[in-house]
Amino acid sequence: MKQYQSYKCNECGNVVEVQNVGGGELHCCGEKMEMITENLTAVNLMKAFAGESMARNKYEYFAKIAQKEGYRDIAAHFQRAADNEKMHAKLELKAYNEMLTGKEFGDTVENLQYAIDGESYENTTMYPDFSEIAKEEGHNQISKMLHLIGKIEIEHENMYRELKRRLEAGEEHLSDNDEEEWICEVCGHVHRGKKPPKVCPVCKHPQEYQSRLNSKK
Repeated sequence: MKQYQSYKCNECGNVVEVQNVGGGELHCCGEKMEMITENLTAVNLMKAFAGESMARNKYEYFAKIAQKEGYRDIAAHFQRAADNEKMHAKLELKAYNEMLTGKEFGDTVENLQYAIDGESYENTTMYPDFSEIAKEEGHNQISKMLHLIGKIEIEHENMYRELKRRLEAGEEHLSDNDEEEWICEVCGHVHRGKKPPKVCPVCKHPQEYQSRLNSKK
């Protein structure tokens, strides 16, 4: 038995993760539980990725607090560490993906689908469950916050679905609206039409820098 291995009860389906390693066995429903972790290194990589991602966000918040309090050097150290943690997280995610799929990252269509699946889980399962638990425990304000965040995740899911649809339909730089507004992300030039210009007439950046103006609102 090793820390972070998962065991499943084949009677009721209960799954537990080992936190503290002892010398005994795990039982449920009167039966010995089955160890179901096939790749503990993959599990550890995801735990490391989650830890580094959380640390990165915390350090960025801490940097802003230090900045507000006038401790610019401390803020810079927090931000530098946050940037380090971001790189650690990237390395761990790349290693995890390569181990399980044979490639470091998916293409944009695959990444959009991954985002859709994640946002769907958050708005249909995670946040509703968390909100209900908070309500049951009397944390009404937290329950409301979690409920409202879950509603935002619905919008994120819909956004990613539309982006994926456009990309797969070849409409990333095509609209059925004759008055669609396309903005150059570099200089701000706005073009109206079904397609953005191949090259911005002002700063000469290519079409990939021209995006729907309404997407920026």
